Amino acid sequence: MKKKKILFHINSLGKGGAERVVSVLSRYFAQDGYEVVIVTLWRAGEEYALSGAVKRIDLGELSAGRRGGRRLLALRRFTDLRRVIRKERPDLVISFCVKANFRSAYAMLGMKIPLLVSVRNDPKIDYAPHMRAVKRMEKKAGGCVFQTREAKEFFSPAFQEKSRVIFNPVDEKYLLAAQKEKKRGEKKNVIVTVGRISRQKNQMLLLKAFRRIADRFPRMELRIYGEEGEQGVRQELERYVASHGLRERVQFMGQCGSLERELADAALFVLPSDYEGMPNALIEAMVLGLAVIATDCPCGGAAMLIEDGISGLLVPVGDEKGLAQAMERVLMDESLAETMAENAGKTADKVNPLTVYEEWKEYVEAL
Repeated sequence: MKKKKILFHINSLGKGGAERVVSVLSRYFAQDGYEVVIVTLWRAGEEYALSGAVKRIDLGELSAGRRGGRRLLALRRFTDLRRVIRKERPDLVISFCVKANFRSAYAMLGMKIPLLVSVRNDPKIDYAPHMRAVKRMEKKAGGCVFQTREAKEFFSPAFQEKSRVIFNPVDEKYLLAAQKEKKRGEKKNVIVTVGRISRQKNQMLLLKAFRRIADRFPRMELRIYGEEGEQGVRQELERYVASHGLRERVQFMGQCGSLERELADAALFVLPSDYEGMPNALIEAMVLGLAVIATDCPCGGAAMLIEDGISGLLVPVGDEKGLAQAMERVLMDESLAETMAENAGKTADKVNPLTVYEEWKEYVEAL
């Protein structure tokens, strides 16, 4: 039986969580005999690699040289996407993230091609201000893949009924690194966090908590990995570090191409975010077998991954004192840290790329 032709739509393939999921899924679908097309709005400076069997269409290149304001640009993107979908004639369109989901729902008006959308973040932030577009999306889409149950509950009962919750696939290099790590020795005196430098990721909370415990653990360092994602935030963090005498203890590492090796022997991973979908950075740290602490943030991704006190620790969002106490607890209790790290490593079974792909494939074939 002939496999379906699938068209993915996402804004770009830049180094973000949703973009990585699209790159992984597109590769697995293509390897399995599906014809795969990815339609983006622009090419990012640094992108995830695609399989040679995957066709890439960039709408920005189609509209190069055309001028106009924001509204005209949005209209052109809508019409260009509609034109590409009509030309490619896929059996299914899968869109990722709020703007691409809305754009696809409107671009496909009058088309009989099914649409599958994927909600990647807290819908109370991304979708609540746009309920008219949400209703259009719910009406057009044949289903939705959510990252968490909490996110799913925001939408109408009818939409929930035809939707699924599927974990993000981890990058295979973390699975390989986890196998190597089992043969390695002691952990370094390093606390790590990974994420775009932004207020959402709330690295400031981690800095304040680290300051509270810095004197008790004089050999411990904090390393912050991630590109600058919000103007002025890194400068605020650097000023805090300088004003509290932490320059020798805190390092801003930027992006790292070998992050799995950098993280593998850290003493502790911390996710201090105010809100998340299903945080890839936390998944990767757990697969590596690190002791982890995360804020119990909306929309429930951390709580789905971590069994509090068993495979990691959860602390309330924004709780500086609570985070500091949790960090101190893990660093003081080697037995607890080792037990949680061992249990965290079992997450690999849930997020193995092949396992996740099979869940997507089953859902796609049912549409």
